[in-house]
Amino acid sequence: MTASSIDRRHLVRTAAGVAVGGVLVAGSGVAAASADEHAGLIGSWWLEHSDDAPAPPSPGIAIVSMAPGGVIVANDIRPAGVVRNGSWSGDADHFRAILWAPLAPPTGGADPGSTRVQIQGRLSGGVMVGTAAITGYSPDGTQIFSGTGTFRGTRLRA
Repeated sequence: MTASSIDRRHLVRTAAGVAVGGVLVAGSGVAAASADEHAGLIGSWWLEHSDDAPAPPSPGIAIVSMAPGGVIVANDIRPAGVVRNGSWSGDADHFRAILWAPLAPPTGGADPGSTRVQIQGRLSGGVMVGTAAITGYSPDGTQIFSGTGTFRGTRLRA
């Protein structure tokens, strides 16, 4: 297993979480979601995600939170990972998001590089599903890997 394959899996896991968390409900959907915290995509989601072939599936779980105004935050919890932040847009049923995070937790003050996760998804019957494209960059901005994955999420209720 290479460092790039480990990083790629981490990115795909993050991407899935980000996708769910980055949804912005546009137009009247935003007003409805703001009025009812359980409406649309706004809120927190339990997201299960995995890599697409040729990578091993490497399933994971993330918590993704989507807020009015287009803010999305995703955190891999199984296995544990970095927190990703970004923005999302869409309507009551479909969305897209972009998230950024360090490639790995910084050690000794060294820049580990970064990851970008681009997500597309939809909400159907209370279940969020979609795809993610993950790209890893070295500290100088050179692309070092890319991959794709899928996710499925359910609303996280208090």
